[in-house]
Amino acid sequence: MLAAAATGAWVAVIAEDGYLMNATLLATMLASALLAAGLFLRRPIVIPAAIVLLAAPYVASLGFELEGLDTRAPLLAALLYVVAELAYWSLELRGTLADEPGTYLRRVAVLAGLAVVTIAGGTAVLALAEQVAADGPGFEIAGAAAAVGAIALLAVAVGKREG
Repeated sequence: MLAAAATGAWVAVIAEDGYLMNATLLATMLASALLAAGLFLRRPIVIPAAIVLLAAPYVASLGFELEGLDTRAPLLAALLYVVAELAYWSLELRGTLADEPGTYLRRVAVLAGLAVVTIAGGTAVLALAEQVAADGPGFEIAGAAAAVGAIALLAVAVGKREG
């Protein structure tokens, strides 16, 4: 929950409009409360909903405030990934099976490594998009398809965790 609150606070800080900043803080509080309730009740389905709530104000800022590509997007993607993974991990820790010694450190290292890979991959995609200077509908369709694919992957991952 602390990671979710910190991510939302960062998005609020980078918002240029006062109304958007207030909306971001409200969304952050709602997302944190939803995440806390979901973790308390052991409902993994609320984790994606909380991530969507955290990301929604940033998406709004892209539509209202920013003219071009936002170079902060890979960092936000990594932060949202870390929030989701920590939430799922906290649900796993409530299980009856005990982890082997050293598992926590390995998992933290893998999580940090994947966050760095997320930032690097996102930065590479942004650099490629900047070079292509894609203003056509084909690029927008590809972006929409990628977003739908990402949501589908998240839904499959949640379904596997619940099953």
